[in-house]
Amino acid sequence: MSQILRIFCAALLLVYSSIGLSAEKIVIAADRWCPFNCEANAPLPGFMIEVATDVFEEKGIEVQYIEMNWSRAIQEAKKGHINAVVGAFKGDVPGFVLPEQELAILGNTFFVHKDSNWQYQGVESLQGHQLAAISGYDYGDELRDYIQNNSSDSVTMLGSEQPLHRGIQMLSLKRIDMLVEAEPVFWYTANLLNKADHFKVAGSAKEFEKSYIAFSPVIGESQEYAQILSDGIERLRKSGQLQEILSKYGMTDWREE
Repeated sequence: MSQILRIFCAALLLVYSSIGLSAEKIVIAADRWCPFNCEANAPLPGFMIEVATDVFEEKGIEVQYIEMNWSRAIQEAKKGHINAVVGAFKGDVPGFVLPEQELAILGNTFFVHKDSNWQYQGVESLQGHQLAAISGYDYGDELRDYIQNNSSDSVTMLGSEQPLHRGIQMLSLKRIDMLVEAEPVFWYTANLLNKADHFKVAGSAKEFEKSYIAFSPVIGESQEYAQILSDGIERLRKSGQLQEILSKYGMTDWREE
């Protein structure tokens, strides 16, 4: 083989290697919301992350999950700096591209200290008590106006990278009267903090909502990605792989509950 041919082949190999290294990638983000999305790069990163990774990698698309404050994650997706946010309700992400297939159906549950006698009996029962909610979350029609109208008085808005951790600590110390959260997320985190025996459920809001991986409204591929995810969730459900992933987090398929 001539020297020129050797150089040409080497250059061609380098080009093909570069193509392989620059595979398509999507970036998804949210604050930690176990068991749906947990610690980035951990063996158990959350079942929504595992589902997304499985679905997109089958199409040759790499998934990068990063932890980020929820409000910031939504803003970054709106700007097109990231592809999607994880664990969103429709009210969180107006204008975003949502898959046909959701990844959970959840309600807003109220948690109190085990010594409390309070029970949720409609929004009016919150009056005179200190409620904690997470900044940037949408809590649906039943609670939205109350939280927005009382956020500087009788509602403590929790921020930071792990706001639920702070809320659980505050509830344990009785610095707040109740905290509203999706039940699987609250118990997962309370167990992680070894505080589950400090609390009890005090009722739930009436409405349940679907939770999604929601794609940026300004990225051209978002509709395609949403369709890939929907098709992939259906494939995983039919094959039994979805339940295998859920089982690792002590969960069952929400459509079969």
